[in-house]
Amino acid sequence: MKKLVGKRRWIPFLAFGAASLWAAAQTNHGYRKPVFDWDLSREAIANALTKMPHIGSTAFIFALAVIAVGRDRLPFAAVLTFLVGVGWEVVQMPTIGNNPRLADLAPNMVGIAIGWTLFAAINRLCSPRISSTSHRKPPSP
Repeated sequence: MKKLVGKRRWIPFLAFGAASLWAAAQTNHGYRKPVFDWDLSREAIANALTKMPHIGSTAFIFALAVIAVGRDRLPFAAVLTFLVGVGWEVVQMPTIGNNPRLADLAPNMVGIAIGWTLFAAINRLCSPRISSTSHRKPPSP
């Protein structure tokens, strides 16, 4: 039963990850030869950091990844979330009207950092406190 519950924790992450990849690949203008913008200039990153939907979506998907992998594996959740963000850029390459950019990974990293920070703060607030006296051995008689 425990393994079944563990597998079910992946359903939200996989569902939203797949749905977001599908949505990123949609276009009303057709398809083209794949194009990718490799520009990592200051201006390109500054422009990318104005994309609040990227940041919010990435923070949300990070939360779902934490549910999937467990709270003790935050780096793995971050990697999974980052891979979804890379997937967004890859599936946009052949779509007309979407502009996949390497700089668009910057807001994804910001979203992961925000999600990680919020999770760490909530986890710290909700975890039981251990007093400094609880580690002492009882005195010997």
